[in-house]
Amino acid sequence: MMEEFDVIIVGGGPAGLQCAREFSGSALRVLLLEKQEGFGDKLCGGGLTTKALDVLPLPDHIIEQKILRTFIHSRRRKAGTVTSVPALFTVDRRVLGAYQRSLLDGTAVEVRTNSQVVEIRDKSVVLKDGTAYGFSYLVGADGYSSMVRRHLGLKVKKKLIGFQYSIPVKQEYPALEINMDARRFSVWYAWIFPHGDTIAVGCCCDPRKADPQKIKAGFHDWLNDRKIDPGDARLESYPIAYDYRGVKFDNTFLVGEAAGLASGFTGEGVYQSLVSGQEVARMILDPMHKADKLDQVLKYNRILERVMALFRWAGPLRGALQEFLVILMNKEWLRKKVNAQFSR
Repeated sequence: MMEEFDVIIVGGGPAGLQCAREFSGSALRVLLLEKQEGFGDKLCGGGLTTKALDVLPLPDHIIEQKILRTFIHSRRRKAGTVTSVPALFTVDRRVLGAYQRSLLDGTAVEVRTNSQVVEIRDKSVVLKDGTAYGFSYLVGADGYSSMVRRHLGLKVKKKLIGFQYSIPVKQEYPALEINMDARRFSVWYAWIFPHGDTIAVGCCCDPRKADPQKIKAGFHDWLNDRKIDPGDARLESYPIAYDYRGVKFDNTFLVGEAAGLASGFTGEGVYQSLVSGQEVARMILDPMHKADKLDQVLKYNRILERVMALFRWAGPLRGALQEFLVILMNKEWLRKKVNAQFSR
């Protein structure tokens, strides 16, 4: 006889684990299925904002580096900010995943790893080994290649392609850096995220709007200019979905990147994942719940998409617009406004 659950969550990334945590105090029978042995094994910059920590407070041993210094560069200028209280943090995604998983210990939520969903039926999921589980509600938290999203017939049309090196460093890198150069990165940029004994150095682009091979070549030119030597580090590539179509589809829900909730401009996705996982659980627990935090995420993403559209619209004047932005970023009022976006 098939085992039945009130809620099945497919995927154990930040969204799925946060969703499960929200259910952990409820009377519902909840099952989280993760296809891998561990949690959080995904390439990303690993940056978190203070608003992400409002949703998921982290102990110090999970945080790799607290960022007090941030710089934004254009071709000719730079703007910087130094804060007395960290506004940004970096984490190892696997460490974050293990911590989120530990929060479910001792709760009624059942977690099963090495459990890849290969088929979704009307009220059940089927694993690779043939095991089937029934559900009343299904939550797709299975990332870019979401089977739950495919089951709903939602193709991913809007995506980014990211390129990143994780480079060992002998001493802690002093700041987070954003580097804009329209010649090399089009409307996007290169980043340096400090991670204790490594730095994550990468860039991204929308392959519909820019040739990824040209962006990758520009990225390596920029590395040479900055005298950043990847050494034996391997360049890794990964997709990021930002094709949002909604979170609720009758008794099926999408969260995190499966819902296309990453930013199409920055690639940022962990905060969006945490909020959507939390809000969807609350929507299932209380059909009258008003998902205000999710609305704020959508508003934030729309603002960033407008910025991206503005840079695209600028065409050959894109570089001049980036220079103007850096000039503005040296104004105290704008720095405060930007910092507020990371802390609200």
